[in-house]
Amino acid sequence: MSRAFRFLLRAREKLYTSGILNTLRLKHPVISVGNLTLGGTGKTPLVIALAEGLRDRGFRPVVLSRGYRRTSREILVVGSNWEEAGDEPYLIKRRLGNVPVVVGADRYRAGLLAEGKELGNVFILDDGFQHRRLHRDVDIVTIDPVEWAAGETLLPTGRWREPKSAIARAQVACIQEVTGAALPSLPIPSLVVKTEIQGLYKEDAAISPETLKEQAVVAFAGISKPERFFAALQSLGIHPARCVRFRDHHPYSPREIKKLGGEVRITTEKDAVRLAGIPADFLYLRISANIPDFERLMSLILNRLPCSGAL
Repeated sequence: MSRAFRFLLRAREKLYTSGILNTLRLKHPVISVGNLTLGGTGKTPLVIALAEGLRDRGFRPVVLSRGYRRTSREILVVGSNWEEAGDEPYLIKRRLGNVPVVVGADRYRAGLLAEGKELGNVFILDDGFQHRRLHRDVDIVTIDPVEWAAGETLLPTGRWREPKSAIARAQVACIQEVTGAALPSLPIPSLVVKTEIQGLYKEDAAISPETLKEQAVVAFAGISKPERFFAALQSLGIHPARCVRFRDHHPYSPREIKKLGGEVRITTEKDAVRLAGIPADFLYLRISANIPDFERLMSLILNRLPCSGAL
């Protein structure tokens, strides 16, 4: 099956490079953040960091996202309903405040809606590396160095959406810092992205880890790579009595949360979005992307944006 998938990818690539399949352009420039594997490479924190960086430089960014597993089908501007928008777009909107987030499977039409409403002047395409239909001015690929070193098995057998060689289409690689993992040698400029723990929260209030001493903690997560979340708690001096894994984007029920037990329950910020409306007491861990060479990243991006994207 992976061989058949590889054949389809090659055929699709030839259709785009030959011009048989066309890309569509929006009025404003597009910066894509994507990856070559199935999640867990830090795309969402990077999208947030880029939007903040562009906003700080006077741009008006708009995030375009598919809205995975959302309940709505139409193109919409993310508001107060996470189920309509999807958990990740809603989390991005909550973190960015005044930056619009538009969801739609067809990102070109989503961009047209944003342009019609004059929501901004530069687009960030969330999880867009394989969305070839929309022209982008900059392609950024996020990489987990452990996955990169482990080999390349394509879907549906493995986790790879495209072979490693596809990275040549991108202009920048952002590599997650993972303790003990060597940085891969890549054919494009690359930067290291560190995970910065911003703290524990209950709703919007920060909670000191010191207050959890001597309490039975249960950690739970429904994300792609929960072991990194559990390790982050350990780094804060929190040693859960139990670590419970759910599948990515898991829809929680009140009964499941109650069965977890423990005096304190801690989850991820993305999971906290999906717990909205469930009568449960829990804390969540907030993380951000810390890019030591952020100015270089912004320079690589801004140098590729057309003049029409400037203020």
